Amino acid sequence: MKKKILLTVIISVLLIFSCNKTDESKDTDAAAADKSGHSETGTAHEINQSTPGYSLFITTGFYKLSGEDTGNEATKVEWAARLALGERVMAGESRQMINKGDNKLYNFIEVRRDTGNGFQDGYALQWQIAVGGQLAVVAEENTSLYRTPRIVDVTGTVLSRKTVVVYYPETQREGFVEVRGYDFDRKEYVSASICNIQFNKLSRDDADIQSAILLHTANGLTTDADKARKTALLNSAIDTYPESIFYREIWQVLNPDSVFSGNVTSSSDDDWWY
Repeated sequence: MKKKILLTVIISVLLIFSCNKTDESKDTDAAAADKSGHSETGTAHEINQSTPGYSLFITTGFYKLSGEDTGNEATKVEWAARLALGERVMAGESRQMINKGDNKLYNFIEVRRDTGNGFQDGYALQWQIAVGGQLAVVAEENTSLYRTPRIVDVTGTVLSRKTVVVYYPETQREGFVEVRGYDFDRKEYVSASICNIQFNKLSRDDADIQSAILLHTANGLTTDADKARKTALLNSAIDTYPESIFYREIWQVLNPDSVFSGNVTSSSDDDWWY
């Protein structure tokens, strides 16, 4: 009789434990979808403490704890610095915390950045960091995105030339590969449901990637106070990456009133060649 009672108790405890684990799993899945509606749940590139990641925006914020870490959603973070477009970080775990700036709850991800003088640990909004993968840049204008790695699943969504993306080599098949990124020209995010691109539309050349990053960063500087810095960034792109496929576009931003003709400026379209 005692054995039967003991067995019943054990089974009851196991059932309760199982239910609790199921509820915790639901809570974790719900937290994976951030406030922007983008979800990274179920992707092939899992987040762990040593996974590299990249900033997808010029305005990606780097946040630090504001006060004590409560270990729950009551923890607050505040903006501390800005991550550069394409900046490489080490990504850790994701969690929901309150942004002190607007007192709202967001999904953040742990990031460690290399400042050149040491490492800094902090947080970034989850959807602004592409976890895993490698940097690339869209090499052709109006490059289509696909729902699946099949030509018939082409969508009406396109990416602009010079869009910096993160691609995932492990997803490459049938001439396609998954990407994450943000099109600054169209102001559109590459969603997790429409993220396949033809691999040959990407450039993985460092000169192309870095010159595109400098161009986007320069274009983000719009005030008179930023004019000198904008010119410096564009000149840096021209001088450092003359072999970039975006050389002409960058030169024309730097010289809007001139006509590009190789390495010579001209005031007439008749003198143009390239």
